[in-house]
Amino acid sequence: MSAAVTKDSKRKRGRPRTTQEDGKRLIKEAALAEFAGSGFKGASIERIARTAGVAKPLVHYHFGSKQELWNAAVAEGFDQFQAKTLSFVPEFLELSPDDVMDRFAEEIVRFSAENPFLVRISTDETSKGGERAKWLRKRYLLPLQRLMSDVVNELMRPVSDKSPVGLAAIVTPSLFGAINFPYIDADVVRDAHGVDVFSNEYIQEHARFIAMLMRASLDFHGRR
Repeated sequence: MSAAVTKDSKRKRGRPRTTQEDGKRLIKEAALAEFAGSGFKGASIERIARTAGVAKPLVHYHFGSKQELWNAAVAEGFDQFQAKTLSFVPEFLELSPDDVMDRFAEEIVRFSAENPFLVRISTDETSKGGERAKWLRKRYLLPLQRLMSDVVNELMRPVSDKSPVGLAAIVTPSLFGAINFPYIDADVVRDAHGVDVFSNEYIQEHARFIAMLMRASLDFHGRR
C-alpha cells in the first residue's frame, strides 16, 4: 500500500513541474511578440498572459517584474544562437573561404528569420538607448559584431592592407543591415514584392545573397 501511494505521489509531483515549464515557455514566447510589437513601455502583462493562455498572476509568479520577463525572454534566444555560432567557429579552419561564407551566411540569416521578434526588439532598444540597450550591446551585440568581424578579417586578410580603414568596420555593419531588414518589417517586403520572407525558399536565397555580398567585398578590395 505505502509503495503504491509513494509511486502515485511521485507521479503527481512530477506533473506540475512539466506544466510550469510549459507555462514559462508560453509566457516568454508571448512576451517576445508583445515587446516586439509594443515596445517595453507599451507592453502589457495582461496581454502577455492572455496570449500565453495563463492567469496574469502566474506571469508575476514566474518572472516577478516586466523587466525580469524582458531579460529572460530576450536572453534565451540570443544564448542559443551564441552557443550554436561559437560551436561552428572551430570548423572554419577546416573549410574553404567559400564554404565559410556560405555556412556563416546561412546560420545568421536563418537566426534572423526564426527570431524576428529578437531582431525588432534589439533594433528598437538600441535606437532608444538606456539600460536595456546597454545590456544588449554588452552581452550580445558587441560579441556578435566581434565574432563576425573576426570572420571577415580572416577572409579578407590577404587584401586588408589595401584599405586605409579596417574592412570589418565597413563590411560587418553593412552585412547586418542587409541580413536583418527583411525581418524587421516583413509586412513591407511582402506588400512590395509579394513574398514571404519566412519561407525556406526566401531564407535560402537571402543567405546566398549575403554570401555573395561577402565575396563581392573581398573581390572589390582585392582589386583596389
